[in-house]
Amino acid sequence: MKKLAVPILLSVLWLALVGVTAISAQATPPAGGATLLVINYVGEEMVFTLDGAVYKVPGTNVTPGGGQMSFALSVGRHIYSGLVPGRTGANGEVDLVPGQTYVLGARLETEPAVISPAGIVLRKPFDKVVFFPASLTPAAPTPTPAPPVLQPIPAGQGALVFVNYVGEELTVNINNTVYKVPADGQLQINLAPGEVKYTASVGPSSYNATVLVAAGAYTGLSVTRDIPVTPEFDLGELKPTAVPLNLHINPVSLSGEPVATATPAASAPAGGAAAPAAPGPSGGAALTVVNYIGQPATFTIDNQAYSVAANGGSVAIALAPGDYTFTASTPKGSTNGSLKVVSGAGVQVSLAANPAGDQVNAYVR
Repeated sequence: MKKLAVPILLSVLWLALVGVTAISAQATPPAGGATLLVINYVGEEMVFTLDGAVYKVPGTNVTPGGGQMSFALSVGRHIYSGLVPGRTGANGEVDLVPGQTYVLGARLETEPAVISPAGIVLRKPFDKVVFFPASLTPAAPTPTPAPPVLQPIPAGQGALVFVNYVGEELTVNINNTVYKVPADGQLQINLAPGEVKYTASVGPSSYNATVLVAAGAYTGLSVTRDIPVTPEFDLGELKPTAVPLNLHINPVSLSGEPVATATPAASAPAGGAAAPAAPGPSGGAALTVVNYIGQPATFTIDNQAYSVAANGGSVAIALAPGDYTFTASTPKGSTNGSLKVVSGAGVQVSLAANPAGDQVNAYVR
């Protein structure tokens, strides 16, 4: 028994030294020293090795906002590594200068699968620890975007408003005219009253339906999609085929939504002169779109679609100063472009097409 006393005593002393090391890791650095602050955003405990000493940094499941551990260190180069059970670890080094506080963040990232040209899975996707320079200064809050404003409905028409909750751009086809609804945004399409057939699609998922558009009314449709399931990758097998997810489109009430006071569009009679420009918003200007194509066109800008009559028809659109992108389309063709609105200056976009009508051009002046 006396022979065992010395090893036991040494073990107790070793544990005591480890405890001293852990305590000193939280201490204020000595004069001329530096501080390393590790923040664990993984959500699970991370085994952190620093210069050969092992520590356990709690995750967000223990400490809201990220578990933290502070190390008082000498200046110079320090080697570290991090490991979360079941994930691939990472390592790195930091070179500290006197008085410095270096904040080191840790998070998980997913490495994608490696697929051969023949579609065979050569490596499965996996999660790995990633270290990055972090900060104790809270990030500036992301401003909450103002809800899209509904536009006044032209006389004799109704409005179909798609509200996209899918998280990806939504494509809507109505009478062979294609509209794009931005991810987590909405698009108003002014149409003649009556039953409208449409196709909505995101990637391989699509939805065909009809909807009744009433004169002078906003008809809202919310678009959602099934939650994607993580595919299974098997080594040596073909990569999993993307499964189309069901789209769900349901009526949504737009009562109480803000409506712009300025008239967004005014149509000239077919073959007539361009309508006079509507006054722009405070500090803004008017955009006039003139359609010289022999068929009606749809002009989409600032998440709003406008119908432009054929053979010289026009619309006047009030816009605030800024840079804009637009889409002009006919049943046979389409084009994209950009323009800049300057305070107090009018802008005109002229639409033209080749003799076949399948190549649309937009000229900005």
